[in-house]
Amino acid sequence: MAVHSEAHGRGHGEGHSRPESDPPGGLVDVLTRWERFGGHWRVLRVDEDWIELGLYSCDGGEQMHLISGARTSVLRSFLSGRESSNDSTV
Repeated sequence: MAVHSEAHGRGHGEGHSRPESDPPGGLVDVLTRWERFGGHWRVLRVDEDWIELGLYSCDGGEQMHLISGARTSVLRSFLSGRESSNDSTV
């Protein structure tokens, strides 16, 4: 998983290579913690095996971080087609 601040963040394909391994828990842990503390997230870019997400402030107005990582089966299950934390879960 890669984490970038909004001001300095760039996704893969823009001069940054993909990290070789995700931290324990991966993106699902990051997203659930962010939501638990009142933040919002949105899917910004997806390809077959990689995803980029924006982490937004509690009011959803300001992007605080850009995170990216592998589209694992655990992450796909967590997202269940959702494009943001505001989308309802099935």
